[in-house]
Amino acid sequence: AVVSTQSAGGFLRTTISSLKWTPETLPIPQIFIFMSGWTLFYYFSRILLSQSCSAEYCCRIVTLVHGFLISTLCGLLHLYITPAAPWNSFSQPNSHLTNFILLLSLGYFLFDLVWCCFIGSEEISMLVHHIVSLFGLFYATFYNHYGLEVTAVLFGAEITNPMLQFRWFLREHGKYHSTVGVINDYLFCFSFAFWRFGIGTVYAYKAVVSDESTMVCKGGAISMYLISGVFMFHVGRFFLRKYVWKMKKPSKQE
Repeated sequence: AVVSTQSAGGFLRTTISSLKWTPETLPIPQIFIFMSGWTLFYYFSRILLSQSCSAEYCCRIVTLVHGFLISTLCGLLHLYITPAAPWNSFSQPNSHLTNFILLLSLGYFLFDLVWCCFIGSEEISMLVHHIVSLFGLFYATFYNHYGLEVTAVLFGAEITNPMLQFRWFLREHGKYHSTVGVINDYLFCFSFAFWRFGIGTVYAYKAVVSDESTMVCKGGAISMYLISGVFMFHVGRFFLRKYVWKMKKPSKQE
């Protein structure tokens, strides 16, 4: 068992350490592998849960796993491996771990965009969010730079995603209108406001005024901030209606 654990750890370290390339060698095969991995995960979920769960249920399982995994890896990267504030390190070359995170999210967002277009019923704002996210991930992957900026944005965006998915699962199982549902709503809304509009405002400003940030990075920061503003409007309106104004009872759509 010890030997197999060491072998698995060595394989993982070798795999991550190989994730280094030049702009002339964009890792198309790796991107395809990661996208295929998320797609297979979705189809395995469909096979295991096909009798009791919908396609959206299985897709949200994938989304939940991605949000938890990416926020954990990005938190590890920024809090322990490169603990300096991300706005002090623009345009730095990517590390092996950074490239691994970028590929992991690239594969997921490609899968989810295809799912949303052909199966789901997401709003335009979510589709735009996915497209802008994919552009940033491709840009950082292609140039083998700017990974710290992109992973910092990923952390702020994905750290609240598990709470959003948990809310959907609570509603799906008839447990939403409970103390757990209220606590989850409060945690989600305030965390969303803190990361997207609190830290997000500081980061967007630093990216725009920094001399080290490229015009593409500045445009990406502004785009993501505007998208976050649209999401923040909907989150704030939901919170005010349900917990402040009490204008109406929560409906299934909420």
